[in-house]
Parts: sequence; C-alpha cells; structure tokens
Amino acid sequence: MRLLNSGKYYVVKKLKIITGLAVASFLLAPWIVPFFVPWSGVNCRRSEINIKIGQARYSRSLWFVTISQRLTDTRLSLALQGETVDVADIEAWHRVSTTSPGVSHSPHYRFHGALHQSHMLELFPPQQQPEIAKATLTAWQASGDDSQAGSMLQELDKAYKDR
Repeated sequence: MRLLNSGKYYVVKKLKIITGLAVASFLLAPWIVPFFVPWSGVNCRRSEINIKIGQARYSRSLWFVTISQRLTDTRLSLALQGETVDVADIEAWHRVSTTSPGVSHSPHYRFHGALHQSHMLELFPPQQQPEIAKATLTAWQASGDDSQAGSMLQELDKAYKDR
C-alpha cells in the first residue's frame, strides 16, 4: 500500500513541475521571444496613419491578440477639422512602425516618417496649416509612400524660414 502512494506522489510532483514550467514559459515568453523574433505579435506595439484624414492609431498586441487600441488626432487631422482628402484609390490605414520590448528600432515601412511629417505642421502658421495638410495627404496618396511629402515639407519649411 505504501508503494502505491509513493508512486502517486511522484506523478503529482511531476505534474506540478510540468504545470509550473508551462505557466512560467507562457508568462515569460512575451519578454524573451522579441529578442529572437523581433516585431512578432507575441509582444509588440504598432502605430499606423490614416492617409485620408490624418489620424493616428496605436495598438498593442500580446500573444497575437490586440489588447489595446487608441485612435488620436494628429496636427493634420486637427488642421483639416474632419475633412477627408481622397485623391487616389489606396487603403486609408498604413503601418508606420512596430516595436517590441528590448528592440528599440522598427522595420522601415512605406509610411515610416508619416507621423513625424504630421508633427511638422506645427512649424507653419495656423492659417497655412489646412492647405499644407491637404497637400501632405495628397502627396502620400499619389506617391504611395512618405518620400514626396517629406521633400515637400522640407522645401516649405526652408522657404518659410528664408522669409
């Protein structure tokens, strides 16, 4: 009788160890995996831009499930006051960056500089901002990336400073 109980004890002990290791792996993996597989959906933050209205969307994923999402206005959307600029047949939302714990850089996306470009609107007088916002969204949609808008904003900034 005593031998049967001791066999049960070892089975229960092994089950506890296996369960503990499984739980620890599940809880620690989101902080370890990004070092080996950066930007995976195991644990990441994403930022996106709407190139038709200028809003930004920030989301957080854990185990490939979006656990939080926040939609915010940028200088572009505020300058346009809800107006939509639709000059090309292109999707509205585009990825800007993806980051993971321990990985401070992001892959380079087509609209990688778009959020920075939206903040550049602050460099111009408020009365010019709606026109520049429309031109920025138009450039993004026409070119399919942020390079044309970046050049335009730099030229406008240089011309404004040279006055």
